[in-house]
This record gives sequence, C-alpha cells and structure tokens, in this order.
Amino acid sequence: MTQCLPLLPIYVVDFIGASLMVVFSLTAFYYSWRLTRLEPKSVLWSYFFWLCMAMVAFALSRSIGHILRFVFIFMGFPHIWNFFAPYSGGLNTMTFVSITTLTFYFPGVRKIIGRVKEDAKKLEEARIGLAQANKSLMDLNQTLEQRVEERTRALKISEQKFRRLFESSKDVIFFCNNEGRLLDMNDSGVELLGFKDKNEIIGKTMAEFFVNKADWENFCATLHSAGHIKDLEIEYGRQDGSILYLLVTSDLISDENGTVIGCEGIAKDLTRYKQVMANLIQSEKMASLGQMAAGVAHEINTPLGIILGYTQLLEEDFKDQKDVYETLETIEKQAKICKNIVSDLLNFSRDSIRQEKGPVDINHCLEEVMAVIEHSLNMDRIYVHRVYGENLPMVFADKERLRQVFVNILNNAHHAIQKEGLVGIWTRYNPAKKTVEILIGDTGPGIPPEILKKIFDPFFTTKEVGKGTGLGLSVSFGIVKDHGGNIDVESPPKEQGLINAGMETVFIVSLPAYIEGIDQEK
Repeated sequence: MTQCLPLLPIYVVDFIGASLMVVFSLTAFYYSWRLTRLEPKSVLWSYFFWLCMAMVAFALSRSIGHILRFVFIFMGFPHIWNFFAPYSGGLNTMTFVSITTLTFYFPGVRKIIGRVKEDAKKLEEARIGLAQANKSLMDLNQTLEQRVEERTRALKISEQKFRRLFESSKDVIFFCNNEGRLLDMNDSGVELLGFKDKNEIIGKTMAEFFVNKADWENFCATLHSAGHIKDLEIEYGRQDGSILYLLVTSDLISDENGTVIGCEGIAKDLTRYKQVMANLIQSEKMASLGQMAAGVAHEINTPLGIILGYTQLLEEDFKDQKDVYETLETIEKQAKICKNIVSDLLNFSRDSIRQEKGPVDINHCLEEVMAVIEHSLNMDRIYVHRVYGENLPMVFADKERLRQVFVNILNNAHHAIQKEGLVGIWTRYNPAKKTVEILIGDTGPGIPPEILKKIFDPFFTTKEVGKGTGLGLSVSFGIVKDHGGNIDVESPPKEQGLINAGMETVFIVSLPAYIEGIDQEK
C-alpha cells in the first residue's frame, strides 16, 4: 500500500475524469436529442445527434472500463480485470473508430448543408415570386371586371365615333368583300347612287355601277397590285341612268394571315365640279366669240358705212344713166344686207356678254371659286395661301363673270406651277383709289419680259397646241375693263411681302368699291 500512495492522485484524477467524461457526453447527447426534436429535418442536428451518441458509447466504454479496473484492483481481484481488459480495449477502439469516421464525414455534411441552404434560398425566392404573382393575380382578378368594363366602354365610344363619321360623312364610304360585292355603304352613298334604302344596294357588285367596264378592270388590277388606289376618277351610273363623276380612294383589307378578304374606300362627288367647269368653259367660249364678233363687226361697220354713203351719193349723180344707176342700187342693197349682218353680230356680242350686276362680296366670291377648283390643285400638291382683308366694301359687278376671271387666273397659275407649289390670294381695300384689290400669285417659273407685254393679247398663249385658246386672259381683261376696273401682272412682284411669300408672278385685279346710293352703271 505504501508503494501505491504516490499514484493515488493519478488514480483519483483518472476516476473523476472518466466520470465527468460520461456526464459531459450524456449532457451533449441530451441537448443534441432536443435539437433533433425541435427540427427533425435538420441534417446538422441529426449529424450531431449521431456524433454525440458515438461519444456516449466511447465515454461509457472507456470510463466504465477505468472505473471497473480500479474497483477490481482495490478489491483484490486483478485477475478478473485482466480477463475483461482486452474486451474493454476492443470496445474502446471500435467506438473511437466510429467517432473518427463521423468526424471525417463532417465536410460532406457541411456541403450537404450548403446545398440545402442554396435550395432553401431558391425555394424562398420562388416562394416570394409566387407570393407576388399570387398578389398580382388577386389584384388582376379584383380589377378585371372593372378593366373589362372600361375597355368595353372605350370600344363603344370608338365605335360610336366611327359610326357617326360613317353616317354623317357627305362622301361615299363603302366596304366590299373579295368578290367586289358591297357589304355596307353610308347613307350619303346610298342617296347619291339614287337608292332609297341601304338594303337595295347591299349585295350588289361594284362593277354594276361602273359605266366603263375598262375602268372596273383597271380599278381591280391596280388595287390588287399596289394594295391601294388614290384619287382615281371614275364614271358611276346612278339608278336613274344619270352619270356621276367620283374620285375614289380605296385600300385592300386582309386578315391576320395576310389573306385578302375585301376592300374599303371613300369616294368624293366631282359631278358638280365637272358641271361648273363645263359651264365656265362654255361661258368663256361664248364671251370670247362675242368679243371677237364685236371686234369684227366694229372693224367692218366703219368701211361699210362709208361704202353705203358714197353709193347713195353716186346714185344722185347717175340718175339719168340707167345701167350705172341700177348697178349702184345693187351695191346699196348688198351694203345694207351687210349692214344688217353687222348689226346682228353686234347684238350677238352684246347678248354674249350681257351683265347682271349687283353688290358682290369679293371674299365670298373667291371662296365659291376655290370650293370648285381647290381639289384639283391639291391633287398636284399645290396648296392655297389665303389672306383675306376684313370688312371689305362690296363691288358692283356681275358675279358669274368675276368668277370666270378668277378661274382663268387660277388655272393659269396651276399651269405655271404644274406640280408642288403654292398659290397665294390676297384681298385688300385701297382707300386712296377707293378700289378693292385682288392679288393672285404663284410660285411658278415666272413670265419673261418679252411675253409679259403680250399676256393679255387675244389668241396669245404659251401652252401647247390644243391646250389653250389664248383667250382666257384676254376675256378676263375685257370683263374687268367692262366693270370699270383694271388688271395688271407683275413678274417678279414689286411688293416685298409678296416676294417674301415666294411669289414669282402676281396678277392684280382692281375693282371700284360699291358705294350705296350712287349709280354704278355710269
């Protein structure tokens, strides 16, 4: 016993350490078990649970072995301990290997945990995305009905606007299928074509209304090749057999696959324009013929009067010479016949330029002219710039003949520009001369000085053969003079304002202002 006393502290420490090792391992096992109960699906807590279990096994195996060793030695049974020692050492080795194995497995567990965290993060992001999508879907579901109502209301308003435009338009608006049969047409078109009800015209083919079949073939060919038609002038036949002149613009209609299912279009009525232009041309011809007849009659009348006077004098001198006297009588008779013919020519010229004068609003007269010819200018991309004077006095004139003057000047401007340009119209009052001035200019090439001197001469024209008579400006000059006015031309214009407006040629028409109570015919 005295030999063992120095080893007692070591035995005590070994005994206490083995006991504490058991206590600590069991404590760790207990807490790991609680963690697994709290989070059964946690890989990390499961790993710690199994590691602590191996440590408990190792602690029990080693500690119990050490404690039994001391018990058997102190009790005097060392041979018993010697019997169990190999088994205790083998068990310690096995539990220690288990702990080592679990320890080496920790990096793999850490990777698994990392992957699980990444997957959890992705799942969380997906959950948040799904939550947001769910919220958006719920918001959409809550406002879907309201949105549908608003969209329906907007479509209804749009449809009403289109329907009002369709029904109230004064032009012809039509829709056809791919066979050329009318599907719909507005009331103005139905009325213009001479029908009373839309049902009478629906289902008819467009070809039925074309006067010239060649126009229909050209219409179809151009529409299918180009996909659209712009400003094609066509003769249409009304139900009563009369002729309409329409300016048609049309486009093909295709479905979502690009297959042609029909066409739509709009047509403007040019019939009145054609009639007005024909009347103006006829009026110009008659006025020109009347002026020519007046000029011829005036030139013949003077020498004819002289011939007739001398013949009558000679008759007095040769009364006794029967043959000479009879010859002179024949001359006198024929001269009187010529005199009657000249008188008839003068009467014709007066009738052809007969005037019905009255107070005329120049601005309104110009607008009536522009309503007829502005469309033909716009077709050649020629636009009209208007600057009308306010509170202009009236002029005492024949309104129809003034229109003829303005049409002639504007047609000359159109011919000068040809394509793409500007026509300017200004009206103003000249208080110094008490005249109303109408200025009509154009952006054409201008008029050379040598032509400017002849511009109002009868039968003088710069147009191609067959394109003009050379009487338009001459007739206009005569009409303005008959109204006590004056017409002049400047190329280039003298006023800086006209130059700034781009005018190259300007016709200036001056007419006496109408003063009420004074006889303007004097």
